[in-house]
Amino acid sequence: MAFDFDTCPERAGTDSTKWHKYAGRDVIPCWIADMDFVSPPAVVEAVRERAAHGVFGYPAQRDAVFASVVGHLRRRHGWEVRPEWITFMCSLVPGIHAAIRCASAQGESVVTTVPVYPPFMTAPVLSERNPIKLEMVFEAGRWTFDWERLEAACAQPHAKVLLLCNPYNPLARVFDRDELLRLADLVRRHGLTVCSDEIHCDLVLDPAAKHTVFATLGEDLAARTVTLMAASKTFNIAGLTCGFAIVPDPALRARFRRVLQGLSLDQNMFGLAATQAAFDHGEPWRQACVEYLRGNLDLIERELRGMPGVVLRQRPQSSFLAWFDVTALGFEDAHAEFEKGGVGLSNGADFGGPGHVRLNFGCPRPRLQEILRRMKAVVARAPGRRS
Repeated sequence: MAFDFDTCPERAGTDSTKWHKYAGRDVIPCWIADMDFVSPPAVVEAVRERAAHGVFGYPAQRDAVFASVVGHLRRRHGWEVRPEWITFMCSLVPGIHAAIRCASAQGESVVTTVPVYPPFMTAPVLSERNPIKLEMVFEAGRWTFDWERLEAACAQPHAKVLLLCNPYNPLARVFDRDELLRLADLVRRHGLTVCSDEIHCDLVLDPAAKHTVFATLGEDLAARTVTLMAASKTFNIAGLTCGFAIVPDPALRARFRRVLQGLSLDQNMFGLAATQAAFDHGEPWRQACVEYLRGNLDLIERELRGMPGVVLRQRPQSSFLAWFDVTALGFEDAHAEFEKGGVGLSNGADFGGPGHVRLNFGCPRPRLQEILRRMKAVVARAPGRRS
């Protein structure tokens, strides 16, 4: 089945967070993590059918939705989960907060790494926990953990929760099994609870990489892990607000659900319908999307040859996000300079990575080509080019 990723509907004026930010300005938005592609036909049809009913009362989580999640995880990741392990939420962010609060007390510590998805940094603070933030390191051609510092952080008696982003946003790493087993050893030895955000796991771009669900590394690990997932990134349905947590351990699950009350709204009925349709019928679209994103990434790497000072240290292994080191350009505020040049990137400082920017390349290739052309023009006038 052929899908058209080269032409997309106009998003300006459609209540899009991504596009509303630069309304009335000649700036192409490529920041927040949603794609500009039309969702799979089966998803669009499921939402259309639900809307045609005309009654939009409180939704029920039907057995069929749970079966769709169970089937998807079995097919894609070889993970056998039970329906009762699944808790639906309006998004993954409340799940991060709930995982922290159900596994630690006020004043205890949460271990995370940076740069990272911003709620990983803000959730511990808002939960009145102490964040322990460790820099990721670039070694042997890839981003990975600073194992010595991570060991020391996890060993602290007040450290109770480890936040894991796998695949990793914004570095787009798919951690290999050996890395995750090493991480699992730390978790076991220091008695930590893990909150594993795996929302980008179904858009693996690197053919040599394979996503491993952290909770599948052992029953004892599953018993101390809250896994957060959604169809939203993969099938471009973030606006339908439907995520889910998988918590196999009954005691941890009961604490998680109790804390989650008041943090997460009821599910969106359209989100439930879209999630079911995506998991049941969206696989051909997903595969086509992955291939298209690989082509976009090839284009980025070619164009970067003409942008000295914009450094992509590792080719993204997953999703549609590229993390650039732009310190060599010499701008006082590179993000602002790119905005002046008509490119709306994510500011690396928001992720704990000043001197960097993040590019969302989940867009039609002609649009990406224009983004890269504008970036080149900004790079051409950078102070670092003249030093």
